[in-house]
Amino acid sequence: MKQVAVAVTLTVCLCAPVVAHHSGSEYDRTTVEIEGTLVELVWQNPHVHFGVRTTDASGKTVVWDIEANSLSILRRTDATPSNLKLGDRVKVAGAPSRQTPNKMWASNILPANGREVVLGPGIRPRWQASADGAKSTWVDGGSDANKTAGIFRVWSTKFGEPGGMWWRPDYPLTDAAKKKRAAFNPLTDTVAPGCRPKGMPTIMEQPYPLEFVNKGDTILLRLEEYDTVRTINMKGGAAPAAASLLGYSQGRWEGNTLVVTTSRISWPYFDPSGVPQGDSSTIVERYTPTPDGTRLTLAMTVTDPATFTQPIELSRTWVWRPGETIKPYACVERKPGRG
Repeated sequence: MKQVAVAVTLTVCLCAPVVAHHSGSEYDRTTVEIEGTLVELVWQNPHVHFGVRTTDASGKTVVWDIEANSLSILRRTDATPSNLKLGDRVKVAGAPSRQTPNKMWASNILPANGREVVLGPGIRPRWQASADGAKSTWVDGGSDANKTAGIFRVWSTKFGEPGGMWWRPDYPLTDAAKKKRAAFNPLTDTVAPGCRPKGMPTIMEQPYPLEFVNKGDTILLRLEEYDTVRTINMKGGAAPAAASLLGYSQGRWEGNTLVVTTSRISWPYFDPSGVPQGDSSTIVERYTPTPDGTRLTLAMTVTDPATFTQPIELSRTWVWRPGETIKPYACVERKPGRG
């Protein structure tokens, strides 16, 4: 069974989840198409995986290592693996790896005798008129909210929302930080660490829902990715001596805005591109629900003299989506066993 490769322009909808949430620099901005036998199917967090056995141009048998969006992304679409079976002949299209032969970030998969599946919100069917996965909640929300609920509810990412993702391509870096970023290798360093949790502020990029829970003296900020829980101390007091991935967070109210100051962070990265984070980094977050209750805005200020020559301002927005919940992330480390 021979491999077919076609180079086309990669769609914006496919690029965005790769660049924003994954080590996007590994993957090209063209699409290849392969055809072969499905020998691995892993439908779980942190990423869906496929193995497809085919033959290369020289006639040698190869198995493609194929990665796709997370289960948490796909279960908010109507994508399903129910019509994908090991041993099926399939077509797969996606972005090839720049560094690893026979590796791909998949956008579409089609079994020979079944229905096409698109593997991310906004991706169009490639081979059939319609596909599983095309229906999505990722562009819903932001209306008909309960205005009295305030901040204590579940908030959702809305793809296409202004301020939906927040990393910047350039920062005012110190010379030392420039050297560390230049030496960063996305394949061997740990900004995207499989099932090992991320720290602050990188964890706040996660596109899944978050929830504020009022516990009186503390507020819990629940993030779906890695089943993360940040504890915000509302009583004040000194920070502990030991640093941690999420740091120590103190909160206070300014009207309906929750202001959170976080320090003592041990996570070594500022963002997924390998910008480092110094030991003295301090993060101030200002969470404000809009008056109509439909949106939550975050304005973040990061002060880190070891990394930045001036404070960094970042912002993003979430929306209220009726019926949304924080689902168990249940991350599972992949154990490759392709045939």
